[in-house]
Amino acid sequence: MRKYKPNYTEAFRDEHIKWFEDHMDELPKSMQLDAATRMEDLPESVRRLIKTLRHYAPSKVFSGYMETLLKIEDRLREQGMK
Repeated sequence: MRKYKPNYTEAFRDEHIKWFEDHMDELPKSMQLDAATRMEDLPESVRRLIKTLRHYAPSKVFSGYMETLLKIEDRLREQGMK
């Protein structure tokens, strides 16, 4: 499990956004991210996170959205997505 960071670089953001863009057609329809978070339309949720991340420069606001995207990526990789 990845450790939360308060700051991420734009290069790090772009690397992970590209991973999602490369796998968008493989995303499941929905996902239970954790005990409190269920995404009924995962592809749309990812698209909106990406749009928001592209809008914000790295900041504390940016890091919360980035952390959510990374949690989704971790869960997908745990489920076998490469």
